[in-house]
Amino acid sequence: MNPTNNSRGSHLSVPSYILFLLLVFISGMLLFLLFRLGLLAVNYNQTKGTPANIILYSIFNRGSLFDASVNSYILILPFFLLTIGYFFNVHRKVYYAVSIVILDIFYVISISMLSSDIPYYTYFNSRLTNSILNWNGELFLIIYARFSVPTYYPYVFLFLIISVLFCFWINFLAKRTLNNVNEHPDYVFKKIIVFLFFGILTFLGIRGEYNTDKSPLNVSNSFFADYSFPNQLGLNPVYSFVSSFKNEKGSLLLKTNYIQNVQNYLKIKPKYLSPIARDVSFDSKSAKPNVVIFIVESLSAFKLKRYGYPINIMPFIDSLMNVSATFDNVYTSGVHTYDGIYSTLFSMPSGLNYKAMTNSITVDQKHSGVSSVLKQNGYKTAFFCTSDKRIDNMNGFLTNNDFDVIYSLDDYPKEYNVTEWGVPDNVMFDYSVDRFNDFAKSGNPFLAAYMTISTHKSIALPNWVPFKPDAEDSYDKLYQYLDWSLSEFFKKAEKTEWFKNTIFVFVADHGQNFDQTYDLSLSYKHTPLIFYAPEIIKPFNSDKPGLQIDLFPTLMGFVKLPYINNTLGVDLMKEGRPYAYFCTDNKIGCIAGDFFLVVRQDGPTSLYKYKQKDVSNYYDQNEALALEMKKYAESMIQTSYWMGEHKFLSLPEQEKNK
Repeated sequence: MNPTNNSRGSHLSVPSYILFLLLVFISGMLLFLLFRLGLLAVNYNQTKGTPANIILYSIFNRGSLFDASVNSYILILPFFLLTIGYFFNVHRKVYYAVSIVILDIFYVISISMLSSDIPYYTYFNSRLTNSILNWNGELFLIIYARFSVPTYYPYVFLFLIISVLFCFWINFLAKRTLNNVNEHPDYVFKKIIVFLFFGILTFLGIRGEYNTDKSPLNVSNSFFADYSFPNQLGLNPVYSFVSSFKNEKGSLLLKTNYIQNVQNYLKIKPKYLSPIARDVSFDSKSAKPNVVIFIVESLSAFKLKRYGYPINIMPFIDSLMNVSATFDNVYTSGVHTYDGIYSTLFSMPSGLNYKAMTNSITVDQKHSGVSSVLKQNGYKTAFFCTSDKRIDNMNGFLTNNDFDVIYSLDDYPKEYNVTEWGVPDNVMFDYSVDRFNDFAKSGNPFLAAYMTISTHKSIALPNWVPFKPDAEDSYDKLYQYLDWSLSEFFKKAEKTEWFKNTIFVFVADHGQNFDQTYDLSLSYKHTPLIFYAPEIIKPFNSDKPGLQIDLFPTLMGFVKLPYINNTLGVDLMKEGRPYAYFCTDNKIGCIAGDFFLVVRQDGPTSLYKYKQKDVSNYYDQNEALALEMKKYAESMIQTSYWMGEHKFLSLPEQEKNK
């Protein structure tokens, strides 16, 4: 063999560390593609009516751009470390070992996100964001709950198996490239060319869009079609998770005049230091009825026959709506239980990825709301949940906001703690009837609020529950059980002395992802709002727009106790709303007549004709309406932030002119 030719060949060859990184990059692309196909398989029903070329473009064009960007980010540090060893021929094995460890760590983290993203998307109809960290204060409680749910076992198994296999694969590639090649020293010129060429490739991979007249890749680049699922299918969950940290809540919201807008919308003439506080009075004297509020897990209107569900899986609730004051066009504030508890009881909207019950700005403030106002009027106040009261800081937040006692997992008989979220609802309801009897003996009225759980998607009902659901769908069985539990509660309650002077209220904490027509699922928002009190409230139906936050002021209209309304809620019996608005973690929605506006933190603003489930964007044809809807929603949400930041959430004590 000619030594000269051999030397020349070595200088023309690709350095072993570049070959290694290229093979890792290709492996990472295949890994991400595998999970994207897994997401497609699990949610294949969402592709109905979508042309095949749209799905393919999402997977192989949009998906490749986002996957290449994430892989390029992962390879940056190993690229620089290995290049240092290549340039200076020093301690290469150390650089090799450190680079492999870095790759193992970043890919294991990525695989954990990929594995979490599939159930996350199925539940929230959204790719992974940093909202998943909103439970970090109760991390061990949440891990316990999730690991006790068989539904999540396949994803845990997927994470463990693929993480181990991929780490072995990276080490195998290293042995066949980095650790198995004795390279001759290269010329400095070649080293510079190698560094510049592959450095530029890495930069282009990160940037995503190669045309210089376009901005770098961002989440909005995934929106290329009118169809919700393919627009999200192309995203990489690692990319969407990291990108969610870049966006501030203010990026979607008005910067000026939002308080004045709210005062105009709600017809407020400022009297107090708080800009939204207004006096509410009544012509007649209050009988101080008891109040029982059911915040029902996932009570989506989608599942009720009244709103078009083909079978009547909740006959008791359905019949109750016929003899109640029922508001049919009401929407919940957010998509999390903590949103539902906060907005129902304290009549302030949830924000963008904003957990008011733990946020440092709001957590220690006393809030205006049903517990504070009724407590001031001599009510005994209690909150019931099935689970550990530390979850979502229910114990600390609600205790600070005038709930005298919180009944939770520790209070119920231990033998009934059989679900991952504590006791079944019927156990909580049975327990509460005895507590209400005790409250009534004091001679004072009481307020009680429930957070139910049995219609949480992951719940498995115990065999000893006397009611046996007969629905074919497993989730429908949970709703049947809830309905039975409520009917049993009312059978017992009707026999008590306090029943006739009690107002019962029903609303969802949030809905559920039953309808995926839009990336902001309306079935996650639409809920009935029911006021049942046969001796106090005449049956009534309304289809005008309403919100979860309107529960408290509307309730006070039935209770007839004068108070200061220092919330963004309105009495739906007396006041109206032009629009219904709500949030997810990174989107704002607004309903007006036939139109549904979606304002995305990353992505286009769309206006849909939702009643026809039309996925076409009518924004350009109706821009004036869309801008007014956007202004309304953003003004309300931004004002709620301002109220918290300026410490005005409590019942006002001082008038403006004093």
